[in-house]
Parts: sequence; C-alpha cells; structure tokens
Amino acid sequence: MTVPEQASTVAEKKNGCASSAPTSNAKKGIPRYGPDSVHSWMTAGACAIATFFGVGGRRSSGFLYVAILDTFGATRTQAAWPIILLGGVLLLTGLIAGPLAHRYTPRPVAIVGGSIGALGLMVSYFATNTEYLVFSLGIVHSIGSGMLFVVIPTVINEHFIRYKGLAMGINFAGATMGTFIFPKFLELTTNHYGFKSALLLFGALCLNAVAFSLFLRQPSWLKKKLKEQKEKQVQEKKLRSGTDTSGHTANGCHIAIPNGSADGQANTKKQELVQGSFRHGLTVFSCPMFYVVMYSYIAFSFAFECYISLLVDFAIDRGISVSHAVTVLSTSSVADLVGRLTLPALADRGYFTRQSLMTISFAWMGSLYIMLPLAESYAVVFAMATAIAFCIGTTVVLFSVLCAEYVGIERVSMAYGMVSASAGMTSLAKPLVIGYFRDKVGSYDNLFRLCGSVVTLGAIIWIFVHIRLWATSKHTWTLENGTLCGSHEASAEKKSQP
Repeated sequence: MTVPEQASTVAEKKNGCASSAPTSNAKKGIPRYGPDSVHSWMTAGACAIATFFGVGGRRSSGFLYVAILDTFGATRTQAAWPIILLGGVLLLTGLIAGPLAHRYTPRPVAIVGGSIGALGLMVSYFATNTEYLVFSLGIVHSIGSGMLFVVIPTVINEHFIRYKGLAMGINFAGATMGTFIFPKFLELTTNHYGFKSALLLFGALCLNAVAFSLFLRQPSWLKKKLKEQKEKQVQEKKLRSGTDTSGHTANGCHIAIPNGSADGQANTKKQELVQGSFRHGLTVFSCPMFYVVMYSYIAFSFAFECYISLLVDFAIDRGISVSHAVTVLSTSSVADLVGRLTLPALADRGYFTRQSLMTISFAWMGSLYIMLPLAESYAVVFAMATAIAFCIGTTVVLFSVLCAEYVGIERVSMAYGMVSASAGMTSLAKPLVIGYFRDKVGSYDNLFRLCGSVVTLGAIIWIFVHIRLWATSKHTWTLENGTLCGSHEASAEKKSQP
C-alpha cells in the first residue's frame, strides 16, 4: 500500500468514527495500517496472548482454592481469602492502572504489570501458610495481573473502530484459553512436584505476558491525530489568552458551541484537558451511562468471582470427583470462547445493538445462577456450567467497548479503570460471604441465588435504559469525542453501533 493510500485510510476516519463511503482500500481488502487494519489484528493477537499469560492465576482460582485447602489444611474461609483477593485486588488495581494508562499509554503499564504478576506467583513457592499466600498470591500477583488486565482493552479500543466487539472477543479469548489449559497444568504439576513447586513453574511460564506486552504500542495514526489536536489547542489558547472562558458541558460530554463566543472559548479550555489530563479523565463521573456500566460490572464481577472460585467445590458437594469437577470448569471454557467470538461480532455488523446484547445476556445469566442449585448430577452441572460460561464470554467483551462508546476513546482508560476498581471494592467482603454460606449455612445454594438476583437487577436496569432510549429520539452524540451520554442537547443517530 502506498503512502497516499494510507493517508486516505486515516483521513476517512473522522474524529474516531468510520466513514460510510466506500473506499479503494475497502475494495482491495484489509489495509496494512490504520483502524481495523492488518496491524490492528496482529495487535489484537498479541493482546490475547498477553492476557492468556497475565490472568492465568485468576482463571485457575477454582483449582487453587481446593489445592490450598488440601496443602495447608485451612478452613474454607482462610482458603477463600487469597482466592477472592486474587479477583478483588486485580479489579481494584484499576484505581492506579487506569490513571497511569491515561497519562503514559497502556504499554508501559502492561509491561510492569506482567512482571509483578509473574513475580507474585513465583515467590508463592516459599509459602508456609495461607497468610503468606494472601500477600504473594492475593496482593502481589493480583496487582500485577490487574495492571495488565485493566489497560489492554484500551489498546483494542485504540486500534479498532468498526470491529471492536470481535477484536475485544479475541483479546478476552486469551483469558478463556487460560481457563482451559492452566487448571489442568496446575493439576498435573501439583501431582508430580507438589503445589508450591507448581506455583513456581506457573510463575515462570506467566513471564511470557511481558514479552507480548512489548508489542502493544499506541497506533501511529492515533498519535499523529492527538499531536495535531494538542498543537491546535496550544495555538488557540494563545489566541484566547486573557479572555473569559466560562462555558458548560452536559452529562460529562462536551456540547458543541460555535467558535468566537464565550462558550466556544470554554469549549477550547475543556479540550485542553484531553491530552492525558487527570482532570479531564475524571469527567467520566458526570456521564450517567458510566454508572449503568459500573453497576453492571459490579454485579457481573461479584457473580463471576463466586462462580469461578466455587464451582469445583460445588461440584464436589454434588458427589463429582475432583478430576471431573476440574474438567467441568476447563471444558466449559469452550462455550466461553464461543460466546466471546460470536455474538459481539454480530453486534459489530449491526444485527443487534450492544445494549440489547447486554440486556439479554444479563437476563439469561441471572436466571442460570438462580437455577444452578437445582443441578444434582454431573450431566446437569456440566450443561449449566456450559450455558453460564457462554453468557460470561458474551458479556465480558461488552464492558470496555461500551465504556469507549459512552465516554470516548480519550477517556476509556480512566473509565474502565474506575469501573474495574468499583467492582474490586465489593470483592473485599466476599471471603466472609463465602465462609458464611459454606461453614454456617452449609451449602452454596443461596449464595448462587444471591448472585443471580444482583445480575437480574442489572438486566432490569438495562431494560429501563432501552425504554428511555425508545421514549426519546434525542441523545448527546459528540463526533469529536465519539460519545453517547443520553443528554437532550443534540440529536443522535438512533443506531449507536459503528
């Protein structure tokens, strides 16, 4: 492809929105560079492999929980602490990973995170009790794994416009493959070398996350656009120096006002915060839909962490052997993988909206959690685990894509970091919750019903979002930021997909 052709490809992406006009590149196939290009898909592959190694510990939490019980003779509450922190601290790391990626780009954050995460696994070799594992596995490994996990979706959002759903599915497919491979890897190495030696080998293997994080660079076409935007802002600031800059925004989304007025000058001042500004990143908190995504992620995370941590123990309570219980968790990841790669890709092509897919997935997943205690046989547990895994795979892809859709690509690192951190805060009480239901109530049945209830409430919230969107034909759609925050200040396209 020639340089003019590359320039044409970038020029057609105005303000992060794909042009609807056909181009010569579209006729020839996928361009080598630019949004949704060959380079973008290679980056998505690197993201998937980095995620595969980076969050392997979290995706093996079911086996780790049982292994800690057997190796250290701990109570279920004691064994639950490092496992729940493995998920909770991972998400809570968004408090630092999001702002760091907003300021320094995701690549250095992912590299440091991959290194810390692998180190946490390897030093677990020296554990003599569960308190040590709380530090090494629940804190050190979780912080590193969380730094990588939180920022990688930003890389996908930077490289893709039209096929974000499919690309995000490929990225999160790496985590799914971890569920399929790492529990069995840990089971085999534990049987041959012991649990602590297995963790040492596991940590060395997960260092590969650092190698693949080296490929995750901000796309050159986006850097050029941001550089030009910054230079323009500096020039406009000099021209308007000393002028009153009072203005307004609505629902966290910039309202376009003609240049030359006082409000237009405020618009310029507002945009000065775009280039990695912490203050501008915090404006995500004034977008109403940000809170809808936040609650949805909290509900999803609470249910997922309980499910992934307890499924093996739950299956054992139903008379299923440990080996078969681990197999249920591993093989159901195939359905998880299918969910990540199919329905979000169909949403990319406009067969239905991402909001509709989120609503249906939440409703289905909530119902399955509520019905899970009814499963008594291996076949029924396997079937329900497969269905739940499919819903999990479909849903997890949508959160970061919707964050970018609602707050814009410039603030997606901050938004997704804060969304992840909010879910992590609720995880701190999960060991007590798990211990209460298992050691005092005697089973996990009501805990799974509780998980189903909070997820179902999320589906109800998304139904109200649909009703509101149906009841009004006006939203805020700011082309220069690519955001949709549900205001009445400007007309919007009824179809929010690219």
